Amino acid sequence: MDALLSGHGALTGAPWYPARAGDRLVVTYEATDRDPRWTETYEVQDGAGGWALRLVDHTAPDDALAGWFAGSPELCGGDPFETPWVEAGPDRLAVLRDGQVVHQGRHALSRPGAADPRVTMAVGADGTTGLVVVQERQCTPAEADDLLAKVVTRAQETVRDHPRP
Repeated sequence: MDALLSGHGALTGAPWYPARAGDRLVVTYEATDRDPRWTETYEVQDGAGGWALRLVDHTAPDDALAGWFAGSPELCGGDPFETPWVEAGPDRLAVLRDGQVVHQGRHALSRPGAADPRVTMAVGADGTTGLVVVQERQCTPAEADDLLAKVVTRAQETVRDHPRP
């Protein structure tokens, strides 16, 4: 019971709470041995029956898996984010309002499928530097932390194994 109350308090205490019509909710499901990572995107709608989540997109490997949170909140008069917040967990959720990320869960993608090219500096194995264009895929904050640790470790190994004369 404490976990439910704590989770509800975290949701209702968030600066972007409560949900508004047009808000987008992205739920990210981690990869398993059987299925790749996938997402579903919902939009908050204000209808005659009150608030509801409408499934607008998904990358599920099977259509039958998507849409679990579609419809009105389970609690009469409740917020449409309550059930996903409690059942999927805030770490798997991203909330977008007016195109801006207002909540980014640690294991959530906020813009599934985003892959914008960008120019950056790169260092070659011989130590030379130059500009490169990279095509990025979005990663979760947890994946970004893991990647940063790998980059730092690799840089330390390179410095150790290839000292400057």
